[in-house]
Amino acid sequence: MIKVSVIVPVYNVEKYLERCLNSLVSQTYKDYEVICINDCSPDRCGDILDKFQKKYSSIIRILENKQNIGLGRSRERGIRHAEGEYIMFVDSDDYVKNDYVQTYVKEIEDHPCDIVIGGFIKDRKGKLKIHKMSHSVWSNTTYSIACAKMFRKEFILSNGVEFTSIRCAEDIYFSLVMFYYNATYSVMNYAGYYYYYNEKSITGSMNHTNNTERFISDIFTEFLTHYDIKKIAEERQRVIEYTYLANMINALITYGHGAGLKRMNEKYQYIIKDINKKFPDYRNNPYVGIFRPKGQIRKIRYGVGITMYLHKIHLDKLLFYIISLF
Repeated sequence: MIKVSVIVPVYNVEKYLERCLNSLVSQTYKDYEVICINDCSPDRCGDILDKFQKKYSSIIRILENKQNIGLGRSRERGIRHAEGEYIMFVDSDDYVKNDYVQTYVKEIEDHPCDIVIGGFIKDRKGKLKIHKMSHSVWSNTTYSIACAKMFRKEFILSNGVEFTSIRCAEDIYFSLVMFYYNATYSVMNYAGYYYYYNEKSITGSMNHTNNTERFISDIFTEFLTHYDIKKIAEERQRVIEYTYLANMINALITYGHGAGLKRMNEKYQYIIKDINKKFPDYRNNPYVGIFRPKGQIRKIRYGVGITMYLHKIHLDKLLFYIISLF
């Protein structure tokens, strides 16, 4: 049995794909496979995949989607075909250090768990910035990316953990389901995943016109429809509620620039209506604060804490209006 399956969905990344695959076939760890899912890519990705598969036939397998099904569903297909005991996800415009797989395997075998969480290195046109994660629940919730992590496949399959068909922020849904089923986790002081800021990717091209807040709402609607959070402890319900707040506030602050007053007002009113429907007691969330929750990264803690304080004194709308003008 293969130890690790690395799943790589591929779509419209011919400029970056070779870098990604070169990093994956150069791993110091040897008991692994790389499953590339060609999601009907319209460029030369198919040719690049064929070239690498011929050269590294013992490592690389290729799956061809008959129609474009998106990142989440492609990852799910990869999981179904995976032979490894552990699952890793790598986006095809990103790349990894050569000790990446080995480091995660050592961690999960030294500290048996369902998820191993590592940091990442953001690569923005060659400018690198390291991001490390804290040993806290927030590294499994508000740090929702599926990459830079290792998952025990048996946990995913036995609990029916899936992504969502919504083609934006699908990692949030996956992370919420893992949290709902109380996945155990270990956090490493290691960053071996290079997240390349691709301006043409879904994330890189997002702005106020994408209505990110509606994608977030749809993801939480789907999650709350399929999973009754009242069945889990209130403390854990509040973690999910805080995760919603963090994502919605981020949608307005990060992607609200230049929206203009009218559009920003529409976004703001949409979120207020949505949150009162989903989490009517959100004002009493015990994790909200400038100096809490413990383990939360400063950017999120300040963003949520300050915004919710302004909301309490009815000045949050002014903040978002100012953001919308620049």
